[in-house]
This record gives sequence, structure tokens and C-alpha cells, in this order.
Amino acid sequence: MDQLTQFYYDNAGYSYDPKTETPEQGRLRCAESLAAATRRVADQGIRFVWDIDPDIDSSEWTDEQPAWQTYHCTAINSEGESLACIGGVDFGRNGDPNTDSYARVVQAELAIECVT
Repeated sequence: MDQLTQFYYDNAGYSYDPKTETPEQGRLRCAESLAAATRRVADQGIRFVWDIDPDIDSSEWTDEQPAWQTYHCTAINSEGESLACIGGVDFGRNGDPNTDSYARVVQAELAIECVT
């Protein structure tokens, strides 16, 4: 397994069809799919922009105070067009997409939307 696939294998969620594959097979299939999409968007010049999400914070799902910010991620092509986005991404109270490996997983999920 190459390094990128291993990263997604270790850090991303996965699904599997119990009628046709084992959990391990599903985990590997999902990791390979995320790695392939990541490579394709890089080759196409698609980039990801992270911003604080102005529409949602942690108060939507927890009573912990103070509420913390969440983030919004947008996949943008070389012409500046938005291809896919997600909001409300939670890195925790002191989390940051620039330092949290979950950001790479979110970007890979958006990459799948961009290349399919």
C-alpha cells in the first residue's frame, strides 16, 4: 500500500457491503478511492480553501461553553469556480484545518465529488 492510501486507511471512515466484501476489503477500497481522487484533483489543479463557517458553530450540537467555530471547505478549479463544498466541519475547540489530519480526509471526500 502506498503512503497516501495508507494515510486514508488509517484516518478515514469507510463502508462495506457485507454481501460482497469483508470490512477489511471495504476499508481498503475506500482508502484507495480517496487516494485516487486526491491525486486526480491535484493533477487537475483543483485546490481547497478553508474559511471559518459564519453560519454554524458548536452550539448546534453541544451545550459546552463557550461555543467554538467550525469551518467551511470549498474545492475550486483553476478558473476559480467552486466545484464542491461542505460547511460545519468541526475540529474541536482548539482545532484548525491547517494542523488537523481530518482536513485531508474532508478534502478527499470533496475530491471524489469533483472527479466523478
